[in-house]
Parts: sequence; structure tokens; C-alpha cells
Amino acid sequence: MTISNLFGQKFLGRAVNKYVAGGLAAAALVLAGCSTPDDAPPEPLGDDRVGGKTWQAIGVYTSPESNGTISENALVVPRVVFGETSMIGSTGCEHFRAEVSYFSDAPDSEDDSAAELRKADSVRIDSIAYDTEGETGSVECSGEMQWTHNNLSRLYVEGNEFDIAVDKNNQLILTLQDDLVNSPAIRFVGL
Repeated sequence: MTISNLFGQKFLGRAVNKYVAGGLAAAALVLAGCSTPDDAPPEPLGDDRVGGKTWQAIGVYTSPESNGTISENALVVPRVVFGETSMIGSTGCEHFRAEVSYFSDAPDSEDDSAAELRKADSVRIDSIAYDTEGETGSVECSGEMQWTHNNLSRLYVEGNEFDIAVDKNNQLILTLQDDLVNSPAIRFVGL
């Protein structure tokens, strides 16, 4: 069936069909040029910056058997902010400040040389200090808050290195580099 038959206008004839077919072919070429190659990595949605914003911990996964999710009802939530050479935050029970180094797996990066935060694939905690006074004031650190604090303070240790990933939901995942199949990980949401 031709375009002219579809519109009931037989007088349009073959000339219009050629123009329509040519236009459709041109549009197909333009759209094909805009598509991404099959081997191209998917683009992250939204803001995939790691530095310069606050990340709230929503899960601490220490083993495949543990749930690890941090309740939305926690009185004080663990959080972290990454700077160019520092990481500051809270375990929910104690504040901390760490000096960090970032590294990149990119082929053009030099071996063992520090990378810029925005180009980093991993982060190493070079030193860390905890505020033993805590941030909870008169609130006692117990229950889920204590569980979260204990697990985070075991992971936030001098010398530990983490892979950095931002998933399609703009969640930051720090995975401990420990050569285990199910390495401990911390999941954050950007605020």
C-alpha cells in the first residue's frame, strides 16, 4: 500500500512516495548517528559527583547473611563528605576525620600515584581520628545505632582501601578491597 492510497489521494502518485521514502531514510540515518555503540558504558543518571556533597549511609553489608540496611528511623544517621584529601563524617555515634588518597585504574594514570577525586576509582584511608565524645549528646548509643557504629568503625580503619562506584540510582557504594568474593560494602545516598 502506498502513502497516496493511505490518504485516499491517488493524485499524489509516485513522486510524493519518493520524497516521503527519502525523508524517512534520512531520519533513520540521523537517529542511527545519535545512538551509542553497543560497547559503550551506560551514562549515569543525574549527579554522579562523589566530592562536595553529603552522603548518608543506608546500608552496611559485612556478610551475605546480614541484612545490613540502616533504618530510616535512626535518631542520628551515619554520613560522610569527601574532600580532595579528606573524608569527614559520623558513624552515627562518633564523628571522625580522615586523611585519604584517591587512585584511578585508568590506563593513562601512573602506577601508585594519587588521582584527583573526580577521576578516582578507589580511596585509601591514610589516617583517621574519632571524636570519642560522640555526636549523640545525652542520647545513649545503643541498639541499631551501636551496631552501625561498630561495623563502620571496623571498616573505617587506617590502611583500608575501597573501590568507589556510583550506581544508576545515584547511590555511592564503597566496597572494601580485601580479595574476598563477598567483600564488605557501605551503601550511601546523596543528600
